[in-house]
Amino acid sequence: MLHRETSILDNHLPIDDEYIIIGDIHGCIDELKELLIRHGFIIDNRGLINTSLSNKSIILLGDFVDKASHEKISETIDFIYNNYYHLNKNIKKFYLIRGNHEEMVYRFISNDPTLEQTPKRLKEKNLYYNTSSFLEKNLVQKEKFLKLYDECVIWLKYDYSKEFSITLTHAPCEEKYLAKEDKLSQSKMVKSESRSQNRGMKLDDLMPYIHTEAKDNRHYHLFGHLSQPNIRRYKNRICIDTSAIYGGFLSCAIIKKEQLLFDTIPFQNVQKRASQTYNILFDF
Repeated sequence: MLHRETSILDNHLPIDDEYIIIGDIHGCIDELKELLIRHGFIIDNRGLINTSLSNKSIILLGDFVDKASHEKISETIDFIYNNYYHLNKNIKKFYLIRGNHEEMVYRFISNDPTLEQTPKRLKEKNLYYNTSSFLEKNLVQKEKFLKLYDECVIWLKYDYSKEFSITLTHAPCEEKYLAKEDKLSQSKMVKSESRSQNRGMKLDDLMPYIHTEAKDNRHYHLFGHLSQPNIRRYKNRICIDTSAIYGGFLSCAIIKKEQLLFDTIPFQNVQKRASQTYNILFDF
């Protein structure tokens, strides 16, 4: 599959727009709709977003697939696909950042030759990347997913002033990788160090750069990926993955000029929640 060419300009957000940035959805489509409605969006009976009462642009911070039921994953793909092309017909109003789950699902369903098909890998596919088996059996949804994957960017930046900016990635990473275009940097912005391969190790020890590189300024790095019980913030580092699919919350950040606000919607209990043990970030 060919991927569209991007430039640095594609990654810089217009500063005259307001934005709602939504953390890891993982098939929590009901929570996503509730969050959008709360912030002024209207969703019609076709499932299309009407922005007449909200001038915000939408940014998804990655990991909109996996962990939910196949039914909810399918609904999520439909909703994002239909609205991505609906809202972007004339001017860009819907942005997608690639998460590690989109990356791995893509590699599975495209038969990536660098992805070894070992028993361990197949177990991971069924356990962590259940969208893959669903898409392998549903070619219509597979094609939609592939188009959305191709539209994803790795990072976005809202550079409002010398005193206020926000860089958005799916995963936290060291500053030396942030907003860079080389392959290593891009991989670091999509997926951080493996928690499953370092069980029992505290996040603050596994990824010390998140707090050691944090600064007392308003140049924020906002990310998801780490499934926390609430929004976690230390200085200018902020995680908004609040574990919706685990029965927690779907969280968002709102950017309005030099304001950064937050909101959450609780899990709606319309599907089975996944389970996990929290590894707390900024636990000091």
